Amino acid sequence: MGPGPDVDLLRTREEGASWLRAAGLLPDEAGLSNSEHAALLRLRESIRDVLVARNGGRQDSAAAARLTRALADGRLVLTVDAGSAVGLASAARASYPNLVALVAIAVAEAAGSGGWLRLKLCPAPNCGRVFYDESGSGRCARHAAG
Repeated sequence: MGPGPDVDLLRTREEGASWLRAAGLLPDEAGLSNSEHAALLRLRESIRDVLVARNGGRQDSAAAARLTRALADGRLVLTVDAGSAVGLASAARASYPNLVALVAIAVAEAAGSGGWLRLKLCPAPNCGRVFYDESGSGRCARHAAG
């Protein structure tokens, strides 16, 4: 059984690295430096800020700029394979920028599929969960009924 719903899995750099490794987002031998942990928290908050603005039906250029800056750490490049398939990849060699690249690629793919617009931040007091809104309720599964 996983941690409770109110547990911040990124609270400390050790906890964050452990969760990222378990999720397959960070190599087994990798950790997070203090500056990478701080950047990861800024990335999370910038995603939340963009979702809060969008969920509220407003534009927030400052939040969008913060998210753009946070995702720039991924150092994305466009790739073309032998079969002419085009994709995105990280040009970085270090673990943290590759992690950010995975997030940036997921955002780009979600935007292309329409899924980005279904990504919401639960507005319930003290929740703050980011979730994919399949129901259209605008609330995470924990708060959809209430």
